Amino acid sequence: MQSGANESELESLYSELRKLAAFHLRRGAPRPSLQPTLLVNETWIRLARQPWKSKSYFLALASGAMRKVLIDYVRARYAQKRSGAWARVTIESGAEPEGLSVNLIDVLALDEALNRLTELDVRKARVVEMRFFGGMEFAEIAETLDVSLATVKRDWQFSRAWLYEALAG
Repeated sequence: MQSGANESELESLYSELRKLAAFHLRRGAPRPSLQPTLLVNETWIRLARQPWKSKSYFLALASGAMRKVLIDYVRARYAQKRSGAWARVTIESGAEPEGLSVNLIDVLALDEALNRLTELDVRKARVVEMRFFGGMEFAEIAETLDVSLATVKRDWQFSRAWLYEALAG
């Protein structure tokens, strides 16, 4: 972790992650079996040995880790259903900051679309990951990626449109 991070800073970051996890799970399946504490703990474990410079940088790392935890959970949960009857696990948009303009997004389809976007443009995919999974503000994303605020907003607009097309098709 960050050298010099005190206990109250770590508690504050943990609390923020817990709120973010609850937010993601609230907008997910009607009765999710993954609890916010489990999601946060798994994310926290994945971040335990990674150094970070600032709160924004930590949240950027956390957004990627939380995405991976959610995707791993969905894959593991539905891999157990060997009968081939897959249930859709969805995230409703509109609740997230300036959400994607789609009513329901299949978590696995979103992950696949983000992977394709990463092949096209890594920075744009990171903007989506930090905004959608990390709940970060545009200014925090700009600081983390070391680009202008206008660039982040353009990347977000492009990515939203691109993901809409990718998920609608």
